[in-house]
Amino acid sequence: MSATTTDTNLEIVQIPAGPIETNTFLVIDRESAAAMIVDAPPDSVDLIESALAERDATPLLLVVTHTHWDHIVDTDAISRRFDIPVWVHGAGRDALERPQAGNYTVPAAQVSRELEDGDVVELGRHSFSVLHTPGHIADQISLYSQADGVMFGGDTLFPNGYGRVDIPGASEESTVETIRRLLELPDAVTVYPGHGAPTTIGQERQWMQQVASTGRLLG
Repeated sequence: MSATTTDTNLEIVQIPAGPIETNTFLVIDRESAAAMIVDAPPDSVDLIESALAERDATPLLLVVTHTHWDHIVDTDAISRRFDIPVWVHGAGRDALERPQAGNYTVPAAQVSRELEDGDVVELGRHSFSVLHTPGHIADQISLYSQADGVMFGGDTLFPNGYGRVDIPGASEESTVETIRRLLELPDAVTVYPGHGAPTTIGQERQWMQQVASTGRLLG
């Protein structure tokens, strides 16, 4: 678990959980102590509760960046534990409300709001624009705050790479277009990914420009 606080009084707590250490994030407006939870990996609900209690923060909503199993197993548990709504891209509603049988059991969860590109998620004085960033999966979204200089990208962008495209539902073409879109963001934007450590747009810009100019992914 790690925590950072931006110059705009936004606290970000990164909590890896589950068998492949998927990140869930607590995004806390320190002025109001209101919190947004981003993603719901397995075995995360108790870790989230402890982190919230340590900071005397109150969760208001859960945003799911995309509906691969490792990001959604605890969605229903988190929603019920804290009595908060679940928001996800419209293409991900069925995966949450009627999950398919697989290697990992995903309890069904009720979706309260379908997020679309251009929507805005408010947290105290902080605003996050919803960017539809498909490629790894069609329902992938990212939450971008221009004022705070942060983006919660799920499996959109990692240090030195992007979400896998060799799995069902992934698209190389969409990944290229998403990378082109992210190049429009400033270098200083910190990207908080679904796995591993944060990075910045500036740190990734060189290879992203190569992908954008050639229309071909790395490797």
